[in-house]
Amino acid sequence: MANRNLYRIEMLLLKILEEGDCYGYQLTQSIQKRSNGQIKIAEGTMYPILYKLLDQKFISDYKELVGKRQTRVYYHLEAAGKEHLSKLTEDYYQMIDAIQSILGPRE
Repeated sequence: MANRNLYRIEMLLLKILEEGDCYGYQLTQSIQKRSNGQIKIAEGTMYPILYKLLDQKFISDYKELVGKRQTRVYYHLEAAGKEHLSKLTEDYYQMIDAIQSILGPRE
């Protein structure tokens, strides 16, 4: 089950990056805000996923100087990442449909 949760986090990170380049803190805050506080991703969970996505060439990164000394690492969604996001999203919706078939309508 933990593996499925990592794929869901991966899907959410890729979805946010589909909308524009972000740095790590921005990603966590965007997901938390857009989920109305229901989804909080710890940096210790997020960065290994981002590094894996970098290794797989689904995303790329670049550094930008902020102020005089601080550097931010921004993440960018690559074409292969868009395809991967599409597959993850389709798999997710198939799973949701299957679960709804079992549970039936909401009462």
